[in-house]
Amino acid sequence: MPQTTISNRKQLFSLTWPIFCEAILFSVIGSVDIVMLSRYSDNAVGAVGVVNQILFLFQVISNIITAGTGILCAQYIGAGKGLREKQPLVLGALLINGLLGLIFSLSILIFTDPLLSMMNMAEELYTHGKEYISIVGGFMFVQMLTMTFTVLIRSHGKTKATMVFSLLMNLTNVILNYILIHGKLGFPVMGAAGAAIATVVSKVLCFFLAGFYLFRKVLPGMPLKPQWTSVRNAIHQILALGAPAAGEQISYTLSKLVVTAMVTSIGVLAVNTYSYLNTVVSYVFLFSMSVGQGASIIIGWESGKKRIDEAKAICTFSLRCSFLFAMAAMGVLCLLRRPVFEIFTTDQDIINLGATVLLTNFILEAGRSRNLVLVNSLRAAGDVNFPLYIGLFSMWVFSVGVSWVLGIWLDWGLVGIWIGLGLDELFRAIGMQIRWRNGKWIKHVMDK
Repeated sequence: MPQTTISNRKQLFSLTWPIFCEAILFSVIGSVDIVMLSRYSDNAVGAVGVVNQILFLFQVISNIITAGTGILCAQYIGAGKGLREKQPLVLGALLINGLLGLIFSLSILIFTDPLLSMMNMAEELYTHGKEYISIVGGFMFVQMLTMTFTVLIRSHGKTKATMVFSLLMNLTNVILNYILIHGKLGFPVMGAAGAAIATVVSKVLCFFLAGFYLFRKVLPGMPLKPQWTSVRNAIHQILALGAPAAGEQISYTLSKLVVTAMVTSIGVLAVNTYSYLNTVVSYVFLFSMSVGQGASIIIGWESGKKRIDEAKAICTFSLRCSFLFAMAAMGVLCLLRRPVFEIFTTDQDIINLGATVLLTNFILEAGRSRNLVLVNSLRAAGDVNFPLYIGLFSMWVFSVGVSWVLGIWLDWGLVGIWIGLGLDELFRAIGMQIRWRNGKWIKHVMDK
């Protein structure tokens, strides 16, 4: 089995730690948001949790562009391509995501009520959810352009820059949440609407910071006049790689929407607990997500150079680190599960249910800690179809099907649903591990 060199490990660490810090920052600030909102209303927390599932679906669709852009950009860098060769890729990605963002923003504003009705949102959550989705969803185009900026910056290895942007964005979000949710400094009490305004303002700030950095520091002097034939060719390449990659994420998000609808059918207690659970467990997989993204950058570079052994070694090392960290983090979280939930809410019913469900999360993280590395590694090498195929099967059989059988039909509630989610992650992890080991992904590297 290929071994990673000290240089490769240092490179992985230098790319991963800013991504990890950025992810931790997002989650900490997101948790602060939840705590602030929970002081206003548990129902507001539940509503925002459901709405974010809808918004995430639109965001995932934009990953058709960002996923393909990131893969191609890393491979271009590995192959030693310059500014003129990157220009069509950059302009094509920004053009498509900008147009998609405008379409999505208008669609959310026009179809707000049908979207919320689709989620079976309880009446006591509806007003909070409508306020939030109307404001945040209306500015979806800003987020999609920002995602394009940041994927290009990261592909060049500048992960520290995106970490700084996230720090400034999230600090702005916290300050504005404090002012707007509870009505400080003369502002009225705005609740979920205040949280939405804070989110939008902070994302606009990140948009300007990332755009300025990309064109002044990462791609200085890049010609902006488009050569439309080259741009169209770049768009075709982006879609060829990005569509399957985003398709897998779209399937995942749609399956989670169906699962969320199952949760809402159980009752308000399950919805509120589900929102808090997703916040708590996000801390466990942050390291795996960060390692997966760092590994994908290096594997993309190595694929551009056609260095297979180096790509294999960095994936193997990343898998080991990801799994060990996730299991250790779950052990600590389970020991402290009740105090952790008490940070967010004083409702004992939510705390009791959340603490019980959390014990089943070992199954989920055992799979997810490997999936987040393997799926990024396969995509970076150009093998984008296999994760889609196995994902389509597993998500709808296990995540939706088994969750319904255990959670709804057998009436195990949120515990049964969580077990179904865990079996989905575990099945996909086994399938993608087999794919990586049998080396069928290598032909995608060599055919470039």
